[in-house]
Amino acid sequence: MLRQEIAWFDREENSLGALVTQLSSDTSNLKGLSGVRMGIIFNAVGAVVCALTIAFQAGWKLSFIVLLFVPLMVFSGILQGKRMSNTKKTTEKKSGRLSWAEKGGTFATEAIDSIRTVVGLHQEEYFIAHYEDCFNNEFKQSILKIQIQSVGTGLANSIMFFIHAAAFGYGSVLVENGEMTAPLVFRVFSVITFGAMSVGRSTAMIPDYAKGKESAIRILKLNNRQSNIDPQDTDGIVLNDIKGNIQFEKVKFVYPSRPKLRVLKDFNLSANAAETTALCGPSGSGKSTCVALLLRFYDPYEGHVLLDGHDIQEFSLPWLRSQLGFVQQEPVLFNLSIRDNIAYGDNTRKVTQEEIEQAAKKANIHDSIIAFPEGYDTMCGAKGGQISGGQKQRIAIARALVRDPKILLLDEATSALDIRSERVVQAALEVARNGRTCLTIAHRLATIRNSEKIVVVDRGRIKESGTHDELMEQRGIFYKLNMAQERDDE
Repeated sequence: MLRQEIAWFDREENSLGALVTQLSSDTSNLKGLSGVRMGIIFNAVGAVVCALTIAFQAGWKLSFIVLLFVPLMVFSGILQGKRMSNTKKTTEKKSGRLSWAEKGGTFATEAIDSIRTVVGLHQEEYFIAHYEDCFNNEFKQSILKIQIQSVGTGLANSIMFFIHAAAFGYGSVLVENGEMTAPLVFRVFSVITFGAMSVGRSTAMIPDYAKGKESAIRILKLNNRQSNIDPQDTDGIVLNDIKGNIQFEKVKFVYPSRPKLRVLKDFNLSANAAETTALCGPSGSGKSTCVALLLRFYDPYEGHVLLDGHDIQEFSLPWLRSQLGFVQQEPVLFNLSIRDNIAYGDNTRKVTQEEIEQAAKKANIHDSIIAFPEGYDTMCGAKGGQISGGQKQRIAIARALVRDPKILLLDEATSALDIRSERVVQAALEVARNGRTCLTIAHRLATIRNSEKIVVVDRGRIKESGTHDELMEQRGIFYKLNMAQERDDE
């Protein structure tokens, strides 16, 4: 699952809640294909074969009559197993490729993941109602399935009594006609009873087997799916040293989940090595998409993204991403210690404590860390919830710097911070981008004043380009945005 491309996770059927539900349910259902359940089924098959062999040797006529009930046993098994295996497909078709259980899991995951927002908006009842509604629909769909399954199970268990009646009835006729003796009739009756009891026990396992089979098919389908952008694919070129020149040449791009919305249109951009190139412009203009393309979260459907003259699709993907340091607007910290979160920036080797502290000092967070009672062993909490936004942002910067990247990508790294925290983080960023190619996306234009190049992006195209002073003299889009922000600050 983690080897799939980002576009795969953008699909509705691959939402967080749906995937979590599938992982938990499918792995649990696999028990139906192994262990005691399969042992009981194989035992039943062996018992039936042995019973029929002994029965035919004792009296083929009586055994043939009993054998007429085999199609009934097969039908009851199909009635249970096929209904169980068709349930998933029917549910997916009716609910837009998501079962009601998966929809409920999605609601639950969203509510728990954003519990502060849910509580703050007093929307607990809303999510509870949707969650209950999803599983009520799941229950309604299961009623018919359970009824049919019950008929199949009852039929399978009653077959034994049908066999008893047939064996005693026709056996008595054969004894009266002198074609069989009572001991032989009893032998046929005994072995057939033993086989029928085994079949009755095994039919209870058929629904679990059917669910396990469907789960195994889904897991194997996912396992065999070839990712369009495999993050573990090491095929491709590796440069001994890179300068950091970045170019976008006539790039056209649409997100696979929104194919009708063209994000970039003949986009051309050049970022020189060891310089800071800033992207600004209205929301939704395609700025963050440039970073996503450079990280190869997606590939453009037309045009090329070049690094030092090479199309980035030619590079080994793990190597390419190891050369990039990425800090986003809402950095994600794991529920680990500060030390481990910083060390996660470079998983190709064991990062030393000295390297961690050096990265923290460059990110202007070292003094804050050692002020904690547990220092670098302080736990960050789920998504970094135990530390402030400014501290979390600087830890993310330290995590990006610990791998000593040649290129630093900053996606509105300070836009969510207050003025005081923004100044501290901005000072850390000034140090971090020294000597590196830096592609930064900014909402607050004051933070990119010192950039060697500022590019204004609007509706997927570059509208203006130049230094801060040059763009202000042009009195275009950048000038208007800058003046509007200055008025707001006042």
